[in-house]
Amino acid sequence: MTELSATASIEVAVDPATAFKVFTEEIDLWWVRGPINFFDASRATAMQIEPGVGGRILEVYSPPDDVLEIGKITDWQPGARFAYRSSVDDTETRIAFDATSAGCRVTVVQSLLPGGSQAFYFWRNVIHWIPEWLSRR
Repeated sequence: MTELSATASIEVAVDPATAFKVFTEEIDLWWVRGPINFFDASRATAMQIEPGVGGRILEVYSPPDDVLEIGKITDWQPGARFAYRSSVDDTETRIAFDATSAGCRVTVVQSLLPGGSQAFYFWRNVIHWIPEWLSRR
């Protein structure tokens, strides 16, 4: 039986607006390259998030106009949250950026849609790359 949802969170020592910017605008800088970290690792050259509702999350290949749409943005509130509906499985993912006394908690909740059967719950393995990037940024 497929899990109905998966949640992962991290604490980062930056404010929510910066964490949002790092997550969305700098995804290609913190996304770790590797054979299991892309849908087509042999061709992937970048990860990209197009801002705003209707924007896409993309795995970019060469030439750059060759892409795999990972998802489509359904909610976009800079510094607070964004969400997307997956194009590669039957999930919706919500990412929240909540202020803490030490900076920000980034929480990702990936949920199987009603009637869905396929879920690639990868965020639990990916989200810890962000603080690693921030320590080098």
